[in-house]
Amino acid sequence: MRRCILVVEDDFYIRESIREVLEEEGHTVVCAEHGAQALTALETMQTCPDVILLDLMMPVKDGFQFRTEQRADARFAHIPVVVMSADPQLDSRREVLAARSYLRKPVDIDLLIAAAAA
Repeated sequence: MRRCILVVEDDFYIRESIREVLEEEGHTVVCAEHGAQALTALETMQTCPDVILLDLMMPVKDGFQFRTEQRADARFAHIPVVVMSADPQLDSRREVLAARSYLRKPVDIDLLIAAAAA
């Protein structure tokens, strides 16, 4: 099934690699470099994405700040989030983030594809 996916990742090479993989799978991908840009993208997209792939450690507005604002906005709170992070404390932060799933970096491509399509 073709999905619209918002990828929020500050590392250019990771972001573009994820975009390429997901587009090869037939998905539409919108990218943002940080949480503030992602919130702007949500505001301007014609339809909400089916899923958000979210890095945690980013400049300007990190994944935690983005997630707090996303969950507080009724227009976007329903969008499922998949957190992608190398944070060694990720397991202890799951409750705060309340994401659909969590992928450890470096992300396994097959797990990424499965998480984006679920």
